[in-house]
Amino acid sequence: MKSYKDGIAYQYLRETKYDRESILRRHDLGQIPRPPAYKTYPEAAKIPLPRSVFGKTKSLWDILDQRRSRRRYAPGPISMTTLSTLLWAIQGITLSARDYQFRTAPSAGALYPVETYLSIHRVSDVKQGMYHFNVLDFALEEIVQGNFGEHLTRAALDQAMVRRGAVLFIWTAIVLRSMSKYRNRCIRYIFMDAGHIGQNLQLAATAMGLGCCPIGAFYDEEINQVLRVDGEEETAIYLAAVGKL
Repeated sequence: MKSYKDGIAYQYLRETKYDRESILRRHDLGQIPRPPAYKTYPEAAKIPLPRSVFGKTKSLWDILDQRRSRRRYAPGPISMTTLSTLLWAIQGITLSARDYQFRTAPSAGALYPVETYLSIHRVSDVKQGMYHFNVLDFALEEIVQGNFGEHLTRAALDQAMVRRGAVLFIWTAIVLRSMSKYRNRCIRYIFMDAGHIGQNLQLAATAMGLGCCPIGAFYDEEINQVLRVDGEEETAIYLAAVGKL
């Protein structure tokens, strides 16, 4: 009779454990190409994001105490400045040093395999549609216009906060960015990276009086199809809805 320890999850943990010998072996997957550090859509219409405005907030300790997953939102839009501040909080560049641009959220090896997409439902002065966050230029790149709220709600197992939110954050992983250095163990680090980013979003939303709810349950390929990514070298890994309370 099969045990839960025969499942993929346990096998992966077993096979990617480090010991003093295995950490030195790097031939298991052959040569792995490293993708570009930044993904861009050169042909897309680009919307520069306004300078983030950091108003007075409660202390970090109060924000941590008040952080909750909020699933019900008021119908009003959020402003472009609010969206800009949230994007800076999750992946804004805080320091450039040689070939590295360090961000607000940590990343294993400073490889930053996680990309941010936005399904914008109600943001002032921005048309409804799917957008990519260009980190280096601090801008939105328009992928396609339209209201994807209902479609994404169905793809997220009918969780209503997806369509209720002013914006749905969608995070993908460009797996080879991390795998080129960390091999099979990279999957551990990719989800750590996504967790750091998601927590930054929740804390920033709480500080700004917004509701935020992270989402891990969704039909992967349905999300990938909306984003127009291949689901292999780049695939959806995490979502979060944000809206007014």
